[in-house]
Amino acid sequence: MPIKLIFSMNREIIKIEIEGKDIWYGDRFWKHRIRLIPKDEDFIKKVTMSRNAIPNIIKDLFNLTKKEQEEYNNAKTEEDLAEICTKDVKMKGGLLIKQE
Repeated sequence: MPIKLIFSMNREIIKIEIEGKDIWYGDRFWKHRIRLIPKDEDFIKKVTMSRNAIPNIIKDLFNLTKKEQEEYNNAKTEEDLAEICTKDVKMKGGLLIKQE
């Protein structure tokens, strides 16, 4: 069963779903979720073709540092990934509203 995280960030609601080792992202711009990790191969195309301007803070969520990639690779369960996502979004100014 996937874990769903709902955050408030800069007056926007963002949704993160964790299914196995895949992390999916959704918000009001992306009606259909987009895969964050592993990175969606068509992400650049989707951003280019989007009619809405994507906020910079959202774009930063798609770029992982080496340390973040290591954390992701070392996570063993969906709960571990949920903790990592929550920590990362909070560091960028997000507030966890709900976890399902």
